[in-house]
Amino acid sequence: MENNRRMMAGRDGGVLATPASAVFRFRKPLVDYLISGLEEDDKWIRIFAAGMLGNSGDPRAIEYLKPLLVDRDQDLRFISAQALEMIHTQQSVVFHTQPDQCSGCMIRLIAEEALARTQSREGHCTS
Repeated sequence: MENNRRMMAGRDGGVLATPASAVFRFRKPLVDYLISGLEEDDKWIRIFAAGMLGNSGDPRAIEYLKPLLVDRDQDLRFISAQALEMIHTQQSVVFHTQPDQCSGCMIRLIAEEALARTQSREGHCTS
């Protein structure tokens, strides 16, 4: 833990960034660079860029990968489809693992109480 604190502290003692935020800041320009690689004339650069965009999991890449699904090149179509699947899979994993931000919200509590009352009344009517 002490090593992490030292790594995040700058020379002047100020905090630079957490490792996660540093990776996120680095990923943004990398994704932009890879998206620009999809415009290259060299087929293999385009294939590499599409594959790396899939690995990045960045949803911004979706709009640039979709047109490649109908490209003349079969390899590019295949890798683009794989990349899109990887992005969708990573996004669904992130969606399911994020904590519920509204678990204690007043509107949620009111809705759950109303639902419980409705179910309770329905249970009494059918008996």
